[in-house]
Amino acid sequence: MLARQLSEEEYFEELPQEEQRIIRRKIVRRNVQPNPVRRQGMIAFLTGALLCGMVLLVSSVLASETYELGHIQSEARLVEKSNETLRVENARMKSHARIKDIAVRELGMTVPQETYFAGEQKKN
Repeated sequence: MLARQLSEEEYFEELPQEEQRIIRRKIVRRNVQPNPVRRQGMIAFLTGALLCGMVLLVSSVLASETYELGHIQSEARLVEKSNETLRVENARMKSHARIKDIAVRELGMTVPQETYFAGEQKKN
């Protein structure tokens, strides 16, 4: 076999350059024939890689949305706390006792001892 390979190599070297190129192209084309098993394997690999990429993408989006949701929930708790404080302050400001105290202390008003109402008086 070795002797035969040497004779083929010598024969190949004696051919003109153009014929050598043509033979090399044929050899390359002959060696690169599609193999159905190889093709199926490549399709399976690419499909698996695509699925893994999609899983990574979905999980990263889910993680960022979860983080954002937690941030929004903490902000909502702060707003609710502030709202409750404002409700208590509003109720305190509307208090009749507070209004009466300001009227007496700051404005010098007095509370009447007797109260008169305009209108007809009914007798039983």
